[in-house]
Amino acid sequence: MGITIRPLVKTDTRAIQGMLAASEAFSEEEVRVALLILAEGIEGGPAGDYPVFGAEMDGLLCGYACIGQTPLTHSTWHLYWICVHPRFQGRGVGQALQSHVESFIQSRGGTRIVIETSGRESYSRTWRFYEAGGYQLCGRIPGYYKPLDDCLFYYKEI
Repeated sequence: MGITIRPLVKTDTRAIQGMLAASEAFSEEEVRVALLILAEGIEGGPAGDYPVFGAEMDGLLCGYACIGQTPLTHSTWHLYWICVHPRFQGRGVGQALQSHVESFIQSRGGTRIVIETSGRESYSRTWRFYEAGGYQLCGRIPGYYKPLDDCLFYYKEI
């Protein structure tokens, strides 16, 4: 019943694609970009530009996260993607991924994590998740993604 976090491998791609689609939070274009970055993350492994980690529960891949050190910064990292399959939401999977990512970043000398996310009201559960994890809203760009879809910036010092 525990949650195991591990680096993702190529054979996980189909499960991640299904997870992204099942979440209904991402457009087809966003899923396409997530899969491109996922492929690069898998190729580079944990030492690459986009480390990717998966969460398993009951032997099933049920969540993933993609991170990367922010270019031209000393110790800032971005959490680019975090997704938990809807069947596993509310069971601690997202928190386990978030904790693992934070520990990984700290082990690489990182001191800050930045998250950019949609300002659409349908993302309110996502905002609450970040805030519960200690992330602070620090900015908003109106119409960033498209009209009426702002970009919200969250960060956390670790």
